[in-house]
Amino acid sequence: MMIAAALAAAPVAAWAQVDGSESLFKASFEGMFEAPAPVVLPQGVMEPNPPVPLDGGAILLLAGGAVLARKRFKG
Repeated sequence: MMIAAALAAAPVAAWAQVDGSESLFKASFEGMFEAPAPVVLPQGVMEPNPPVPLDGGAILLLAGGAVLARKRFKG
C-alpha cells in the first residue's frame, strides 16, 4: 500500500519542481539539442610529430615473435 502511494506521488513531486510557465519535458531537455559552438584553431598550431625510434622492447618483441613463428610452423 505504501509503495503504491509513493509511486503515485512521485510524478506529482517531480512536476511541482518546474515553473508553471514551462512544461516538464521542455525543462528536462533544455539546451540538449543545441549545436555546440565550433572550435577554431589557428593555422600552424601543431608541429609535425618527430620520428619515433624503435626501442629495445619493440625489437625484442618482434624478434621473439619471429622465433616463435619459426618454431611453431617449422614442420
